[in-house]
Amino acid sequence: MKRLFALTLLAAVAALVLASCKETLPKRFDMFVNYVEKNCDKFSEDDWSKANARFEKLVDEYTENRSSYNKDEQKQIRAAIVKYAGLAAKSGIKSAVDAVNSLIEELPSMLDGFLDFLKDLGSDTKEE
Repeated sequence: MKRLFALTLLAAVAALVLASCKETLPKRFDMFVNYVEKNCDKFSEDDWSKANARFEKLVDEYTENRSSYNKDEQKQIRAAIVKYAGLAAKSGIKSAVDAVNSLIEELPSMLDGFLDFLKDLGSDTKEE
């Protein structure tokens, strides 16, 4: 019985350690952009396509869960997005620039949603 308890405890601790090792989204953004920055001079068109696909997944994860990040994390993510945009523009690779441009086109709708949220907050405080 003690052995079963010890194994169960060990498994629980191992699961907790593995879960805590998962990188945060801001950290994953930074690691990705730093990788691209170090290697973009050697990127082929195919490498840029793969990078754009990874970038879009990171951005999608951010937009889906934006409210779960604090202001510092949001700032860190936005800085990584801007840095990637600069690298893509500097590379002159059309697919990279297109991916960044499509993200920029989505930003106004993201901002509109945020502005609507702020307006709703303001109307709630006026009623009280």
